Amino acid sequence: MKKFISKLMGFSIGPILGAAISFLTVPITTYYIDPSEFGKASMFSVIQYFLLSIIFLGIDQSYTREYHRVENKNKVFQNALIIPLLASMLLSVIIFIFQNQFSIFLFSDSKYPEISILFGIMIVLSVVERFILLSIRMAEKALEYSLFSVFLKLVVFVFTLVLVLSGKRTFLTIVYATIFGQFLGDAFLIIRHRKLLKIGLNDFDYPLLKKMITFGLPLVIAASLSNLLNTSGRFFLRGYSTFYELGIYTAALKISNILQIIQTAFTSFWVPTAYRWDKEKKDIKHFSFVSDILLLVMTIGFFLILFFKKYIALILSSDYSEAQFVAGLLALTPILYTLSETSTLGIVFSGKSHYNIWVSILAIIPNLVLNYLLVPKFGTIGAALATAFAYIVFCISRTYFSRKCDFKISFYKQSICICLFFIAACLNSFEYEYSYIVTLGFFIITLLVQYSTFSKIIEVKKNSEQWNFE
Repeated sequence: MKKFISKLMGFSIGPILGAAISFLTVPITTYYIDPSEFGKASMFSVIQYFLLSIIFLGIDQSYTREYHRVENKNKVFQNALIIPLLASMLLSVIIFIFQNQFSIFLFSDSKYPEISILFGIMIVLSVVERFILLSIRMAEKALEYSLFSVFLKLVVFVFTLVLVLSGKRTFLTIVYATIFGQFLGDAFLIIRHRKLLKIGLNDFDYPLLKKMITFGLPLVIAASLSNLLNTSGRFFLRGYSTFYELGIYTAALKISNILQIIQTAFTSFWVPTAYRWDKEKKDIKHFSFVSDILLLVMTIGFFLILFFKKYIALILSSDYSEAQFVAGLLALTPILYTLSETSTLGIVFSGKSHYNIWVSILAIIPNLVLNYLLVPKFGTIGAALATAFAYIVFCISRTYFSRKCDFKISFYKQSICICLFFIAACLNSFEYEYSYIVTLGFFIITLLVQYSTFSKIIEVKKNSEQWNFE
């Protein structure tokens, strides 16, 4: 158990320190940059995020699956990298050719073709970064993984600070800080792990590559739909509302990203651990225990955001005070995604990746319908409601299809708590006199639902010989 916690903490250092640095960056940008400009900057990261999900072709997920099944780790790395890298280069050339049109697409203005060019280069570097970080993560080099996460956030923070102090206080401040921070961070990563990038024809393994593509291609559709799920609220706000509303929504996401610390730390640690446990035929009670502990941690984190949403929002500056009302709804995204990571393992272990397509379809349909109906009338709250409800469907669907693959982890407590989370978040989306008392009531009820988890913790401590978390 000690080794388990030690490894988890090793992966947590980076996200925690990185989030702390990001949290320092947010008030600097929101204090000097108004919501409309902040909204424009968010489109840059949204498009990058969306395009990368397609470019990877699901091979990044295949790489993690094959890592422990292939003895030659460099060989599996190089075969996994080659197609996404070529795809990113092709996209970069297309963006370069249509740089003015791409500038209009991002910022509704053709005056920024240089941003388009830098964006194309950034896409290529992001692909290389993704696979190198996956290699570090699958090797369970927790400290190195964490240190790079901190370094990248620190570089972006420094660039942001320099640009703001030099008088550049538009959306370009955030965009340029992101670009040059990424360039410097990736340059360091590539130089350090340059041996991984020595790709030779002798390393090409067609059967291995075919196997990864076969597993990964269904994930392309699933990943594209999943990323559309994450970004559709911002696309609808861009189309049916204003850059101001988009800025408020993005600022609220920054608040909810406090819980993304747990998501990033846990998933970075959990994926290689879960694969190893499956290989070792670990009893399912270990997976269930981890899921229950995670629910307890997420419960505390979620209600802390609801209790202190007003004060957290004030850090952003008074222009962004409305962000507090959607912070709870948007916090459900990292909560539900992280919880589902413990219940979706049946899909992963069985190799039936096509189920992920159905998961994404089932989640995206209500998301698009609700965004269409709610955003024109309710703006940021409508977009946040659509995202929160869709992620409930996403989490339940992942669990359902995983159970069809005979991974029948207990999810009863999680289901009840998810309903309580959603109701509490909805009640916190507007201001009323007894909101704190109502929220406290929901917190107590949610903890009572998890009474058996506390009993299980005591049992694990007393009968440690019956539990093996190594």
